[in-house]
Amino acid sequence: MTVVPGSSISGFTNAAKGSVDYGPPATGTATASFHAHRISAHTAVIQVRGEIDLMSANAFRDFLTYHVAADRTLVVDLSELEFMGTCGLSVLSVLSTRSRDVGGTLALVCARPVQRLLKAAGQESMFACYESLDHAIGLEEIRRFPA
Repeated sequence: MTVVPGSSISGFTNAAKGSVDYGPPATGTATASFHAHRISAHTAVIQVRGEIDLMSANAFRDFLTYHVAADRTLVVDLSELEFMGTCGLSVLSVLSTRSRDVGGTLALVCARPVQRLLKAAGQESMFACYESLDHAIGLEEIRRFPA
């Protein structure tokens, strides 16, 4: 994996210390914030913080959809989410379909609220969920996190 020089992404513990911000500027709502980093030519990380609820779901959808592209691995880091409602799950389902339709890949870094929601909805096998950002982007041995 080639890492693009630039600012660091908080949460990385290994070789992917370099990244560049790209796309629209970081976006925020009353309950959530989103920030994009490109860590290689074909890998982008979207960091999501706060809560994905009815107030933030549309901004979440729009921000993620902007970053879907052919041959791109889109890693959505949900590890700092405090809450995600079913509207967030709907956004992830649409994002997964769009990524697959254009030949991209979607990986999630799942926090406990997301794991619980996926399990309760019976959709834990629909998404590639990882325990850390390093695992999701392949910097360490890939281990899926059981939802």
